[in-house]
Amino acid sequence: MTDSHRDQPLDSLPYYDKDLDLHPELRPAINSQIAIELRSLLPKNPSANPSNLSHLPPPRPLPSASDHPLLAAELSRVESKRPLRDGEGLDTSRYAMPFPDEASLDSVEAWERAYESSLAQLEHQRLRSLNGSLLQQLGGNKWRVENFALENAIQRVDGEGEGVKEQVEEVNRRRKADQEKAGETLSRLEKRWTELVSSGVQLEIGSVALEEQLVELRARHADLQRRVAAVSQ
Repeated sequence: MTDSHRDQPLDSLPYYDKDLDLHPELRPAINSQIAIELRSLLPKNPSANPSNLSHLPPPRPLPSASDHPLLAAELSRVESKRPLRDGEGLDTSRYAMPFPDEASLDSVEAWERAYESSLAQLEHQRLRSLNGSLLQQLGGNKWRVENFALENAIQRVDGEGEGVKEQVEEVNRRRKADQEKAGETLSRLEKRWTELVSSGVQLEIGSVALEEQLVELRARHADLQRRVAAVSQ
């Protein structure tokens, strides 16, 4: 809502006003005014935040390519649709079972590297097996604990939601009671205003009739004076 609209008092009493029921042709005009009000909530600049979201924290800024060379290089590669070169992607060589090539079969260093890589892969498989065993033993309980925590969170949120709904209903009940009370006052004042206007119209009509009678009496009085003067002569 704009600042000029905030300064204006609200005169809408939806629990009392029946104008739409009595005059349905007003609905298009009302919908048009609502659309104008909704558009006023949106910023004219697309990059700006809407005025009705000013209470929210600002959005987290996106990473800038100028501050991250790796990100800039990857964005440039994707934009140019260039495929990954050898060595640019994930190194999958350590997941393969190492074996010296034919030229290095007699190299002790090559066999040591293959042996160390095999030990690393065996350790990795052992850890995976251990994690699987632990998950099988403790995963069920962990899952149940997480589900219990989620259920408690859901119940808490549902309770808060019910509390908010009750507050909204209480506000609506108060609004309805206040508006119905104000509506009774408005109806009484409108009836009194109608009576006063009717009395004013009747007084105006009576005044006009009296003025006409007064004009007629003055004319008769002047005529009688002329006759009396003529007889006296």
